[in-house]
Amino acid sequence: MKKKLLCTLLTLAMAVSLIGCGSGSAPETSNEPATDTAEETGDSAAEQSESSEVSSGEVIKFALISPMTGENAATGEQQYNGTKLAVDAINAAGGVNGKMLEFDVYDDQANTNQAVICGEKIASEEGYRFVVASNSSGCSQAAYPALEGANLPLISGVNTADFMTEQGFSLYMRLCVKDSAQTEQMVGRLLDAGYTKPAIFYSTAETDTTNYGIAKELIEAAGLEVVGSAQVEPATEKDFASHITNFKGAGADSVIFCCEYSPAALFIKQAATLGWTGYGRYGTAGCSNPQLIEIAGADVAEGFIAVASFVADKENAEGAKLDFVNNYVELANVDPGEWAAGAYDAVNMMADVLSKDEAANLEGQELVDWIKDNVSFQGIMVDIDIDENGDNAAASIVEMQVQDGVWVEKK
Repeated sequence: MKKKLLCTLLTLAMAVSLIGCGSGSAPETSNEPATDTAEETGDSAAEQSESSEVSSGEVIKFALISPMTGENAATGEQQYNGTKLAVDAINAAGGVNGKMLEFDVYDDQANTNQAVICGEKIASEEGYRFVVASNSSGCSQAAYPALEGANLPLISGVNTADFMTEQGFSLYMRLCVKDSAQTEQMVGRLLDAGYTKPAIFYSTAETDTTNYGIAKELIEAAGLEVVGSAQVEPATEKDFASHITNFKGAGADSVIFCCEYSPAALFIKQAATLGWTGYGRYGTAGCSNPQLIEIAGADVAEGFIAVASFVADKENAEGAKLDFVNNYVELANVDPGEWAAGAYDAVNMMADVLSKDEAANLEGQELVDWIKDNVSFQGIMVDIDIDENGDNAAASIVEMQVQDGVWVEKK
């Protein structure tokens, strides 16, 4: 039987000075917001270094892989800001047994080729204790071999693809619920609402293609037919008029979006312009970003439903979660999504683990094995109990909906 250590979350907030260092350039002290840092270097695996001004002496360093530029930069900013808030709070409280946290940021641009470069660069550096994974499951998969070679734990807050824990990645851990479970719940809610003619809009990303297959299978198992489907490449396709016309012509009464927020937002915005409204809209976790509302417009996005692991829902949040949401809004002037919350939980959990005498000096595989055997952690996104496969046995799903221009938990 596992021996469990119940860990509590630090929720202090602290403004810090950022130290940016890109591609061998001399460090520069800056007080600019976190969202500006990715532009300091032209290197495709852009690296930034962050720490608190109170840092002195011995430090604990980790790396963050995040899409700070490119199609999914908004989620990268969220992940960066969540990481920053966690580091600031921990360092303001005295660090990890007196050691300050520092982290370097590597920009994978949500591109698997760049993710390989990021993984190789991180593996070539000395001193990292762990790596916070990219928002993209595909990018995490691409970076993993190099990190495994360097015996570096890789922890993700939001990688949902089932395949990440089905390949024997022994150094990998994730906090969120897998795609198969999220998609099953989403399709179940669509069917419960009485929709009988769904269409599916999905991207070329491996995760989204997998979710399309899961959703289609579930719909057909319910005795229904997917009346239309469209696969798009979000980086190059922005005009979805033909797909909208086809779905509407096929009599679709609902659309399932297996994609990130940007193509989903463009689809519903263009559909409204073309006069197609009143259909049900259900999205996977990638749709749950506040940017969906900003791009589509609050009126158009109203009623959109998504499944994810976290929703800010400030009106109903309390305790540590409310503190996090308020601190995040103060930092970034937007509600946090699961990308921010997942990174925040990942950093706080790892800091707590490294504060334990039994784990403080463990590295790589020994550290991951210790976490699997000993740790139960209370986060602001999810409770955490990593099983032997690297999945979070305590993970849970949040159903959320756009109401009055914000994402709220759907009761």
